[in-house]
Amino acid sequence: MINVLAGIIGALLGFSGALLGAWIKSRAEHGKWLRDQKLSGAAEMVSAGTSIFEFRSGSHAWVDSFEPSELREWQAQLQRGRAVVHTLCAEETRDHANAFVKACWRAEDEDAAIQALQAFTASLRREIGSS
Repeated sequence: MINVLAGIIGALLGFSGALLGAWIKSRAEHGKWLRDQKLSGAAEMVSAGTSIFEFRSGSHAWVDSFEPSELREWQAQLQRGRAVVHTLCAEETRDHANAFVKACWRAEDEDAAIQALQAFTASLRREIGSS
């Protein structure tokens, strides 16, 4: 009887250890996925935002050389990236993302756009634990 009880306790301990290991691995994988999603969305948003800034602040000859479909694609790309940032990131990062987007659309002050981009990337780096 004691041997059976010892066997059952050993099996339960082994099973609980396996469950704990699976849970820890699952959490780590989820963290990696979340980090990758945040980086992907931010990269998409920054790429489109800088293109929009350049387009809006360019000379008339330069602006006239673009097709309207390019601006629409940048807008869609910006919104996809922004949606990811707003869905997955903390409030501080979202606020900096909004400031960056506004600076890109205004295209009035290059220094303000650069500062907004730097604040956004710094906030995102803190959030994902990157130096």
